[in-house]
Amino acid sequence: MKLFLDFDPCKECDSFIDDLTTEESLRADDFFRNEKSAQFMRHLTYNHPEVIQAITAEVKSQERKPEFDLYK
Repeated sequence: MKLFLDFDPCKECDSFIDDLTTEESLRADDFFRNEKSAQFMRHLTYNHPEVIQAITAEVKSQERKPEFDLYK
């Protein structure tokens, strides 16, 4: 699931985004990227309640529909 969020990132958010989009980070192993992503998500969770509320509202509004390979 992909969500496109419209919010004003703080300086720390910008730092996380910069770290996750550098050439070095894009070529890094999964462990490194997962750790950075988890740190970013923790930051969003604790410091940006408007983002979490938007994610919760979006997830609740989407119905889960089974996807079968036959229909792809």
